[in-house]
Amino acid sequence: MSRTIKQLFKGYLLQLETIVNKVPSELFSESLTDDMFSLEMNAKIAANFVLRGYYPLLGKEAVTLMSDEVGKAAVVRQIIETRAMLENLPDIRCFDDSKFLNDKAGFSEVQLCQSDFIHQYIVPNYFFHMGMVYAIAKSKGVAVSKGDFDGLHSYPADFSFVRG
Repeated sequence: MSRTIKQLFKGYLLQLETIVNKVPSELFSESLTDDMFSLEMNAKIAANFVLRGYYPLLGKEAVTLMSDEVGKAAVVRQIIETRAMLENLPDIRCFDDSKFLNDKAGFSEVQLCQSDFIHQYIVPNYFFHMGMVYAIAKSKGVAVSKGDFDGLHSYPADFSFVRG
């Protein structure tokens, strides 16, 4: 692994922050449907998955920076504080698959070796919730792009693959 998991997670958080910063404050309570989490809650959950994954790799109980405070400032603060907390934790250079980690996935209990815990549980859940932030923002007309999501792509402001 050329990049550490910490570097990878910090990059993920920067992209989440990029998207969140583009969203007007009044859209943080919006969701795709009435039975789904809001943009705000999806952003908070995504950021939380980073710590939920990293702390157990260190043999520590996961911590959360999620708070009852609402609004854009609370979300941005959580992302920044998560990145800062992560920065101060030791680097993990490789997974130890002889160690199993436990967590609750909805109503299911999961027990996975370290690499599966990160690759099959933490990362997909992070991207699910980040994807919801992106989808809600995009559905409400926020000018976000694939480049905001991955930090790699770039397109002209008015470009569309599907619009003629």
